[in-house]
Amino acid sequence: MALDFGGYLKGVALDRAAAIFKARGIGNALINIGGNVLALGSKGGQPWRVGIRHPRPDQVGGAPLATLELRDGEAIGTSGDYQRFFELDGHRYCHLIDPRSGAPATGTQALTVLIPPGADAGMRSDVLSKPLFIAGADWPALQKKLGVTQVLRVDAAGKISATAAMQARLKFESKEQDVRVVE
Repeated sequence: MALDFGGYLKGVALDRAAAIFKARGIGNALINIGGNVLALGSKGGQPWRVGIRHPRPDQVGGAPLATLELRDGEAIGTSGDYQRFFELDGHRYCHLIDPRSGAPATGTQALTVLIPPGADAGMRSDVLSKPLFIAGADWPALQKKLGVTQVLRVDAAGKISATAAMQARLKFESKEQDVRVVE
């Protein structure tokens, strides 16, 4: 057995990079470490604009699922089944393991969390996306328990849901996008 702490350390690296930048007088930067992103300051006085990858880009012509404006100190983290996976007999198996079954999680294609500013925003963005991804359809109850108010999820069938707070921040690339808002 091997343990991979990558699901935690990218977020820690975001927070450390932000601290180093600030210590060196860099007040405006967009830090991206493997898809986890933290905003410092702004881009010419405007919020940083980032794309959220569609988990099946071939189905939408490569366009992002949505865009989001990040404000100073905010961080996003996405967990998905589309970068680290393998296919066997036409079935996709992702790298995130559901501890309830010991098998790869299957109920979610992608899940993004937006974390408010704080000393550990990067780490929290990385850590909190994983259990919500694994929770599958039960993610709203867990999201509330974890205190995460801004979540975007694409389920295994490609259906999109989001918390009201997250949906208000997103700009979907397709005007016809059907998003179920979860309270």
